[in-house]
Amino acid sequence: MQLFIVKGNGEAHEIKEETPIKKLLESNECYVVVDDKKRNVYLWIGSNASVRSKFNGARISQDIRSQVGLSYRSISLEEADMNKDPDFLEAIEEIPSEGFAREIREEGKELEFREPANSPPSSRNISKLKSRYNQIEQAGPLYTGQNDHLFTSSAPSTTTSTPTKEKLEEIIQLLDKEDIPEGFEREMVIVGDHSYSVTEKKQSFLGKESIERVLEPISTLPEGLFFAEGYAPRVLVKDQKVIAIEFLKKMNF
Repeated sequence: MQLFIVKGNGEAHEIKEETPIKKLLESNECYVVVDDKKRNVYLWIGSNASVRSKFNGARISQDIRSQVGLSYRSISLEEADMNKDPDFLEAIEEIPSEGFAREIREEGKELEFREPANSPPSSRNISKLKSRYNQIEQAGPLYTGQNDHLFTSSAPSTTTSTPTKEKLEEIIQLLDKEDIPEGFEREMVIVGDHSYSVTEKKQSFLGKESIERVLEPISTLPEGLFFAEGYAPRVLVKDQKVIAIEFLKKMNF
């Protein structure tokens, strides 16, 4: 169980003390609690936390979730509502320990770019560029906007239907036939434009336990373009079609 305090400058500092997390939470601060057992990332918002702290906390909790894996759920909890989440109450009974998430700290300072002492003034350079630009003559016809239809696409938009439960079971069976490289674990699978986390469910029958792997939809994804740092993608192809893309996460030992 990891505990991070949200700082006013946008950083997240990890707290490592031999004290239960619930005794470390202060009402004028925001904290991020990472539960690797149940794969939850909690943003705990103190009742007296500043607006800046709340804003930074929302961003930092998503950044930390990107570190530990998209299969983790992102949960925001106000101090007044924390008793409504039994999993969180169980988590804060523990003492902070090592985990997968890393601190978020600013590295380095902004560089200052200065012109050499013997270089001509910038305004003089700009005037030269303007003079040269004015000497360029326009060649060819001017754009009038009459051919805008050439740049519009008439192709119909396509959407991918949600895979059925039977289809997902077939995909997980195909994936299970392939051995996972040592030091990795399967964490996420993309089918069409839908993403799923791989979870294990224990079932017992007549005193015997069995483990079933299932694909569960990931409810929320971070917006934007990002590198899947620490992941190795594998593509499942069948009958010349891409059936699924799985992401294997490198385990920390």
